[in-house]
Amino acid sequence: MQNLITYTTIRESCEVLQIIKKSKFYGRLFPVETPEKAQEIIDNCKKKYWEASHNCSAYLVGKMSEFSRCSDDGEPQGTAGVPMLEALKKSGLTNVLAIVTRYFGGTLLGAGGLVRAYTSSVAEAIKVAQKIRYQPVEVYRVVLPFRLWGKVEAQLLSNGYIICETEYTDVVKIQLNAQPNTGKQLQKILAGISSGTVQPEFLHMEYTAIEI
Repeated sequence: MQNLITYTTIRESCEVLQIIKKSKFYGRLFPVETPEKAQEIIDNCKKKYWEASHNCSAYLVGKMSEFSRCSDDGEPQGTAGVPMLEALKKSGLTNVLAIVTRYFGGTLLGAGGLVRAYTSSVAEAIKVAQKIRYQPVEVYRVVLPFRLWGKVEAQLLSNGYIICETEYTDVVKIQLNAQPNTGKQLQKILAGISSGTVQPEFLHMEYTAIEI
């Protein structure tokens, strides 16, 4: 079976604004699936907000956050990109890009102040982001006679299986989602109701999305 893992990301982009000692910090998050897409958005933001003092960025990409990168974009080294990246790591999210656009307000914040400002800009954006979790499921097809359908449906639903498609012809054909490693339990349920005549057919694994 295909090896899929659960991961959490954001559904859509979001933005928050913080004003710290007259400097404006716009914290933005974007869903991304490749480093190339992340870089494209970074480049577009730099063009769009060209008059800003800085457009600092950080991203985590890959279901296991295999790819990461950050940039201080002219801020003192280590005061923006790295703190932003650490905030993303602590969130448990992946496939996400953070960009903090700063408009300088005339007051220097110092290294510690910058770290706090960029960290909190990402953290606040994470709080408001609409998060979504992708969980792997096993997809099965089951074909059974009409006389067994009522009992089978009740047992499947009570055991947490999700019936996705139902087709009625001379028999009942269903497609259902099962949690990983529950195929034997499914087989046992169907065999018990049908005296062993109905067996599930494994089709593939896929992701199902759950808003959290």
